[in-house]
Amino acid sequence: MSLSEPRANQLLAALDSVVRTVRFVAAKDHGQTMTGTLSGILKAVSAADLRLGDLAAHLMVAPSVASRAVAALEADGLVERHADPDDARACLIGITDLGRERLAEHRRYTLQRVVAALPDWDDDEAALATQVLSRLDLSLAAAPLTHPLPAPKVLAGSTAITLLDELEPAAS
Repeated sequence: MSLSEPRANQLLAALDSVVRTVRFVAAKDHGQTMTGTLSGILKAVSAADLRLGDLAAHLMVAPSVASRAVAALEADGLVERHADPDDARACLIGITDLGRERLAEHRRYTLQRVVAALPDWDDDEAALATQVLSRLDLSLAAAPLTHPLPAPKVLAGSTAITLLDELEPAAS
């Protein structure tokens, strides 16, 4: 049996709520921790040195986003660029010792934050949530990039009115 649109709508609403809550908590922690993009970069380059384009693809962000984030981490001494031995035109991004220390601090802080925020959860509930979220992540990542329907344009202000008029022309 396939996923129904009403249940998919509930799933999207729940995901949206989780994302907004995480962003709200992260904003309250401003100055206490690092953004998801910065920590994602440190995690990725702690495993292996990467080219900027590969790093952007791994994080599923635009290359310009990765470039700005790497520049900020580099300015703070958390990552460094060095020549790619396979291609003299390219460079690799690697983590520094200070970057490893900050990443470890960030992981400890985040872990303590999650444990404190979920005092009524047990290990079985956390394992079930992890299993479901991991399956969801894998399914979404494996989904085809094309869709039978065109994606709607982002709506804002007069653009929304113009687009709505195109979809449902005003009665003359």
